[in-house]
Formats: sequence, C-alpha cells, structure tokens
Amino acid sequence: MSIELLKLSVREMEVCNLLLAGNSTNKIAELLNIKCNTVSTFKKLIFKKTNTNNLIELYEVCKHA
Repeated sequence: MSIELLKLSVREMEVCNLLLAGNSTNKIAELLNIKCNTVSTFKKLIFKKTNTNNLIELYEVCKHA
C-alpha cells in the first residue's frame, strides 16, 4: 500500500473508495449518513494527504498501491 494511503483515516478510506467507485458527493453523504459539506471536507483532506488534486490523480495513486 502507498505511503500516502496509509495516512488516511478509516472514514477517509471509506469516502475515497466511494469516490473512486463513481459516487457523487450527495450519494456518499446519503450512504454514510453525513452532510455533503462533511464529504467535501473529507475529499479535500484525502487530496491533501495523497498529494493529489483530482479524482484522476487519486485513482493513479490508488491503482499503484
């Protein structure tokens, strides 16, 4: 597993997996019973911790993990 991914919390990994599965922010919020703003915050933290700027870059990091 990539060093970047090891920095993620369990909840961040859940959000990351749902994002990479193609789910929208609204859908993730519904699935995890949290607010859309919370999902957006997790998304920003995931990008920061993995040194990525978008889902394509995140996918590449996860693909090589």
